[in-house]
Formats: sequence, C-alpha cells, structure tokens
Amino acid sequence: MSASRRVTRSEIEIFRRSVGAVGQLPPDQLRRLLDEAALLMEERDQIERVLVDLGPPWIDVRASLNELDSLVRSRRTGSR
Repeated sequence: MSASRRVTRSEIEIFRRSVGAVGQLPPDQLRRLLDEAALLMEERDQIERVLVDLGPPWIDVRASLNELDSLVRSRRTGSR
C-alpha cells in the first residue's frame, strides 16, 4: 500500500479478521490498533460532514465549529 493512499474501512475489517496470522504484534495490541484506526476514520468522516455543511458561503460557521468542538471533546473524554 502506498503511503499516500488511506486505509479503507473494509481493509481495516480484513486486517481485523487476519489478526491470528500476524506474528509481530500480540493479537490484543493489534486489535487495539485496528480499533483506534476505525475510530479515527469515523471521526474523520464526521469532521468531513461538518466541513461540507459549512458550504461555500459559510452561512452557519458558528454551529459547525460548535459541532466540531463537541466531536473532539467527546472523543477526548470518551477515551479516558
């Protein structure tokens, strides 16, 4: 996989199913890594949706920024 191409959700699931075949990392650490990658992808998708909602005229910038702040805060508090 080239460095410029992002991993897809389906690839993460393939990696997840192949955990037993990987010998370098212990399975629990690999699962944690894949879980984190999946969470980051979901977060990125949410941020992209918010940015699309901004639209060219930036009509509702305040609401979009508040939503981004909420997404980041909920991720930070949820992981601890």
